[in-house]
Amino acid sequence: MSQAKLRVLLVSDMGHIGGTEIATLIAATELNPLVESVTVFGKTGPLFDTINKLGIQQINADCHTKNPLKLLNYVYQLVKTVNDKQIDVIHAQMARPLLFIWLAKKFFKNKQVKIFWTSRGLDHETYQKVVPFFVKMGVRGLGNCKLEQQKLIRYGYPELQTSYIYNAYRLIPTSKPMKSLEKSRFVIGTLSALREGRSVELFLDFAKYCLTYHPERQFEFVIGGDGPHRGVLEKIAGDLGIEQQVKFAGNVSDVTAFMDGVDVFVSPLVVDGDSGAGLSNSIVEAMIMKVPVCAFRAAGIEEIVINGSTGHLIEPRDIAAMAEAVCRTIDDKTATESYVNNAYDLIIRECDPKKYAQKLLKLYKEL
Repeated sequence: MSQAKLRVLLVSDMGHIGGTEIATLIAATELNPLVESVTVFGKTGPLFDTINKLGIQQINADCHTKNPLKLLNYVYQLVKTVNDKQIDVIHAQMARPLLFIWLAKKFFKNKQVKIFWTSRGLDHETYQKVVPFFVKMGVRGLGNCKLEQQKLIRYGYPELQTSYIYNAYRLIPTSKPMKSLEKSRFVIGTLSALREGRSVELFLDFAKYCLTYHPERQFEFVIGGDGPHRGVLEKIAGDLGIEQQVKFAGNVSDVTAFMDGVDVFVSPLVVDGDSGAGLSNSIVEAMIMKVPVCAFRAAGIEEIVINGSTGHLIEPRDIAAMAEAVCRTIDDKTATESYVNNAYDLIIRECDPKKYAQKLLKLYKEL
């Protein structure tokens, strides 16, 4: 399969802006000049105009509906797109479309179409159900980190049908040095979708601990992001008596500006068992903007937050240790600057968008 003649279909939701949609946009952007054609298959959403300005066609299609006629139309549109555009590779950015790809597959004119799936984290029961099915389909599984690939193998994927590839960063890497910590007031921030399972309530517990046991320090806390859990989190902040010290910034459209306003980034994410996402995009974004990172050990986070090298990695839910790590980050400026520079170099090496596209092409051809 020649890279120059490769025709790629990226299948995603695209109805909103989330990690999966951003990853799809980056893949489309970087693959576009390297292959014959890239097409995006998903709902018309906030990234539609951006994609079309790149000269990339997006087909409006929705598989997140319960309407059987719309689902039937989804399969029809999939068959038509694959056949009309002579697609060589279908890359599903999420698990849900794969059932419909399986239904459509028997109508593809090109019986050699390769199907890939990027796994970004599922719950235990879902892995048990879908992995055997995807293996029978011949779907190649790509974890978004080493741990995610290992999970796929543990749930039944043959090693020769899997690999891993880190998400590419979307921000322009900063050319500035780390922000000075020679100051008296510090902003401690986190960035996350505000929904259950993201452990943002632990950030509030951490803020309460800092305000209670480190009253001599001038801390402000900011939570970037929005979602259905926001009201619950605001009530927790009120119950803890810290609503004046914690700012809910809402949806963050300019991540660079958000990170520029943060002195230390804290990831409160905790994952139990095999559930949850592999890597945190927000940690990658903090590192590329040279913001010091303190994180709980969770999923694949320890692949980039290497304790004592690229940041502080704390055992899950150890609020006191997290507070201590943030204080050390502020106080030991020499070590912190070393961690920040190491983290920046790691992300440039592992998550560069152009290298990401080249690795994708290699996997499309060889896996």
